[in-house]
Amino acid sequence: MFTELRRTDKSKPTGDAEQILAQAPWGTLALTLENGYPYCLPVSHIYHEGSVYFHSAVAGQKYTALLGGPKVCFSAVGEQTHLLPGKFTVAYASAVAFGRVSLVEGKAEAIRLLELITAKYDPTATSESTTAYIRAHLERCCVFKITVEHLTGKGIA
Repeated sequence: MFTELRRTDKSKPTGDAEQILAQAPWGTLALTLENGYPYCLPVSHIYHEGSVYFHSAVAGQKYTALLGGPKVCFSAVGEQTHLLPGKFTVAYASAVAFGRVSLVEGKAEAIRLLELITAKYDPTATSESTTAYIRAHLERCCVFKITVEHLTGKGIA
């Protein structure tokens, strides 16, 4: 169903790909709009228990597209990138996950995941400030889960 990496010499083990997903500061979500056009956008995410999670407003193009079709692709590039002069390339590590997206059901579960997301993006925040922030935005946001069906990692040192 999924094509394997052509350049197997640059392939990373699954554990490395999972680490890239967990540590990357952001990733790119790719999906298909109702009109058939591809749509990709950066999102703040977490990789937790084998799935990718991210938040969304409960309105707009991303939200509508996510509810309209379950197949998505998500990619992330690790922070340690640099040019390789004379080699015409960049040193990097990346992960690409194909999967199916679903809306996280249940307010308690959405809050738990939003707490994990906020902890990643502001590890200095107190639980009180995190709770206040989430509660202030909860009615206008939701959490989506990508159940990963195929994951690859690739890199050049």
